[in-house]
Amino acid sequence: MTITKRLAAAVTGLLAIGLLSVPVIAAAPAQAQRLPQDRPVTPPNVYFPVSGKNVHDLKNSGKRPGTEIKARCGNRVRASHPGIAVVTSSPASGPNLVAIVTTIGRLTTWYGYMKKATVTSGQLVQAGQVIGRVGQEGKAQFCSLYFAVRGNTGTNVNPSKWLNRTVGKPVNTTSMFDSWGIVVASLNTLGASHTKNDRKYPTYDVRTPQQVALLNSYSADVVGLQEFQQPQRDLFLATAAGTFGIYPDDATLADPSSPFVSGNYHPTENSIIWRNSTMELLDEDFIRVPYFEGYRNMPVVLLRERVTGRTAWFINVHNPASGVGYGDQTSHRAEAIAIERAKVIELRATGRPVFVTGDFNDRKPAFCGLTAGMLTITPDSIPSVSCAPPPSLGIDWIFTAGQARFTRYARDWRPKDLQLTDHPIVWARAHIAD
Repeated sequence: MTITKRLAAAVTGLLAIGLLSVPVIAAAPAQAQRLPQDRPVTPPNVYFPVSGKNVHDLKNSGKRPGTEIKARCGNRVRASHPGIAVVTSSPASGPNLVAIVTTIGRLTTWYGYMKKATVTSGQLVQAGQVIGRVGQEGKAQFCSLYFAVRGNTGTNVNPSKWLNRTVGKPVNTTSMFDSWGIVVASLNTLGASHTKNDRKYPTYDVRTPQQVALLNSYSADVVGLQEFQQPQRDLFLATAAGTFGIYPDDATLADPSSPFVSGNYHPTENSIIWRNSTMELLDEDFIRVPYFEGYRNMPVVLLRERVTGRTAWFINVHNPASGVGYGDQTSHRAEAIAIERAKVIELRATGRPVFVTGDFNDRKPAFCGLTAGMLTITPDSIPSVSCAPPPSLGIDWIFTAGQARFTRYARDWRPKDLQLTDHPIVWARAHIAD
């Protein structure tokens, strides 16, 4: 049975036991000073489920599990957290009842009374993504959203208290799609050649062992590494002592006729590593992108998550920077983004999700180039046909296309504070669906 069918059965069962029944409305208590609907939020953190002005949570759960959130009919209804949508109906909540399920038996939220649902059953949804419009369906007495929450123990949770406690914070579960997920990261390691005579950053032999410890402290499962020069690679692998697999691997680098090595200067600089205890290599590939005065091959691997058996493609890139002695590289970066986008489309045709990590040396152009047409999202963005970047933009990114979502995300500057590199580590807990 697929995840979607199991979710539909679970939601139907909850309807049968009256989870979404609607009694007489009680008087709303006084609002707290700081309202959840007024808090700034970016994905994958928890959203207040209704957007717009004059939105008011009546906080009238008690005899029934849900609360009514009064708002204008037609206001956008947003998923409070990521998950899989299940669209159903009930006499009480109307014909467009949506459940967003993380994992069966764990956090699930319901959205009723809606005049319209804009998602379909089985659709993967990002936190903050529009899933419908406020209406007056079912037993609604006025324009409002009926909102209910089941927690991680499978029991009803006071939805108003849950919103007050969680809006703007990470979702209170790291289980999604029946998986605890994997930690995906991108790290520019700061090439050894850049710190030979640098007064600010230690040499690579000091930094590299600490970078291994750093990645272990994050329990990183898959990492795209940039500026990973040969001496750094050698010391990293010796320090890690078999913890990580890597591509390009030793056999590839030792073969001068290998397509990855042929015509590719400094072939180690862009590498993908994976934790051998959690991930398994199935296939390898590369893309060729412009870089300063020539082209570089960037690694692509297909990995299997050992616990779930689910697979995904991973691409790691480093696009050329301007102002470092090679002139304006804007056109080369645009060409690189086009090549990288085309590769994502090609790999998505296999039916598997795709992750892209890297130092793109671009903010909005990189984001828009890869997310346009809802091809990909970042952990902190919402799917968009055109371009809807998050409030904070860096040059180091994680993108995903297809059946994967995130429950945690950070652009963490601790590595720079520790003088391990001049970049942040960008990491996310990713969950691959069936």
